[in-house]
Amino acid sequence: MGTCDYVDLFLVRHGVTDWNQEKRYLGHTDRGVLKSELPEFEKLQNELIDQRFDHVFTSDLRRCQETLAYLNIPAPISVDARLREMNFGDWEGKTYNELKDEKIYQDWLDNWEHSSIPNGESFVGFKHRIDSFLQEIFQHELTPNVKKKFLLMTHGGIIRYLVSRFVPSLSFWDLSVSHGQGIQLTLLRQEGNWVCSLLSVVPSQEKEK
Repeated sequence: MGTCDYVDLFLVRHGVTDWNQEKRYLGHTDRGVLKSELPEFEKLQNELIDQRFDHVFTSDLRRCQETLAYLNIPAPISVDARLREMNFGDWEGKTYNELKDEKIYQDWLDNWEHSSIPNGESFVGFKHRIDSFLQEIFQHELTPNVKKKFLLMTHGGIIRYLVSRFVPSLSFWDLSVSHGQGIQLTLLRQEGNWVCSLLSVVPSQEKEK
């Protein structure tokens, strides 16, 4: 199994769905993107044209696959359910206002990192499946001393976790990624551990002018 000293991860959030607009919890429910909102990816698409990705990994949910199809990135693509958003179980499709009076929901808000969602997923389980995905690509997709570039088409929670995992100064809630936006992480392997040497927003501010 090969390892690599450098890797670029481009983390892209899918396009807007109706539930996103209505601020409903959207995890494993398979909603498609609003086609009228896909042009918001034009700036990102123009920037990604200049990249040469070794591989693209995408969540299996429609909102990610439809966004990826719109971007039309020329690279091998693998679909992986481990890149899904957190499973919100009984709260899927509900809003804060619909849940705010439920004690179990308030308890979860107060201790979300250590609580489970009814018929849903715990944060511990969420982290475990993402870490298993990372371990697999680090072991099987990399070549010693050759910098690789991967794009992950995924969800807001996944991006927040990955950034907080590799940038210790940032917590899960410190980062907000809009639809049509991504984060580039440049990772270096030092003494057996992957650390972030660069974090940048894509599309870059210069290209948004």
